[in-house]
Amino acid sequence: MNPEKAFKYDVLINAEDLCDREFEQQDFLKRAKAKKRTIVFAPRRYGKTSLIKNVVGNSFFNLSRNHLVLFFDLMDVQSMESIAKRLHHGITQALSRRFPVKTLLKNATDYLKGFSLQMDMDPVTGQPSLSMNVKGREVENEMTHLMAAIKTLSQKYPTLIILDEFHDITFVPEAEALFRGVLQELGESAVFILGSKRHLLTLMFQDARAPLFQYGDEIHLNPIALEDWLDYFRERMTPNKIIIGEEELKWILETLCDVPNAICEFGAWLLDNIPSGMTLSVGVIKQSLDLMVENKQSYAYMLQGYTEKELDLMTVIAKNKFTLEPHAESFLKLIRVSKSTVGKIVKKFMDRGLIEYELEKGYRLSDPLMGHYLATR
Repeated sequence: MNPEKAFKYDVLINAEDLCDREFEQQDFLKRAKAKKRTIVFAPRRYGKTSLIKNVVGNSFFNLSRNHLVLFFDLMDVQSMESIAKRLHHGITQALSRRFPVKTLLKNATDYLKGFSLQMDMDPVTGQPSLSMNVKGREVENEMTHLMAAIKTLSQKYPTLIILDEFHDITFVPEAEALFRGVLQELGESAVFILGSKRHLLTLMFQDARAPLFQYGDEIHLNPIALEDWLDYFRERMTPNKIIIGEEELKWILETLCDVPNAICEFGAWLLDNIPSGMTLSVGVIKQSLDLMVENKQSYAYMLQGYTEKELDLMTVIAKNKFTLEPHAESFLKLIRVSKSTVGKIVKKFMDRGLIEYELEKGYRLSDPLMGHYLATR
């Protein structure tokens, strides 16, 4: 008997827990095999990291004993030193995964020139792990050796390089130019650049003056179809004899702006709190969502860090679900601030990933559950 399926959220998930994305899985793996440069855009909490790292990355890794996956999480990097730490972590994780423990140090020595290497015990897992220290303390020296290591590894092995939340390097002076130097030399490797901040990605890859202008093919993840979500929900709710119809699920998708992580978090809450054998109505679902977000005390604490004008702007956007033009007079009257002030707040929120912009729909809060919390208070 198969174990019951669960709603998973706030974690990286594997292929069996993804809702749909079958076409993307096949297409992205094909692109990885063909050594393509691919820029994957999707709003936050859309599952792009799970899809590319856990699904496509694992499939690529398992193609042979020589295939290598280098994953670098660049979210919120603020300096060359923080970038170096992320590159360091990504390289050591990839080598530890690829090589057996007994040959790890020997193999790593061949590719990590300029580093002193030793084997340590990971304090969390208790497993042996590779430790690498640069010879010399200068960050510039370390970055040079790290970039050289990435290039050397990609020349030796069929390699997939994943740069997650890559756009955040724009906040670090000269980082774009540095990455351009190494990325342009990785012609024999597949490169996936993942991002959620559309305005920053546009500046990086579509501005003719930018170092990475027209670097790769841009692909957007679209919302998951209702029929796929319906199968996903029923597979998880049927063991509890909870019934959900198309109209009821459609209300959930629209209210939560099609964001998979929020949808799965609410699905898990329903599964834990709705009595077995119940048929869900829109009214019951709405009451459940109101209760769920009211109980999320973290929102109240988090929102204390914003000014009254910033809270007003978030609240109006949340009530509208999407706001196409926050600079319009009708919007400005609702929050009673100037157009320039709105522009500054919107840019601040987009840079921090607090709000998203979706084509043809407009601006929305990145976390639709927090949006519902604000809209219903």
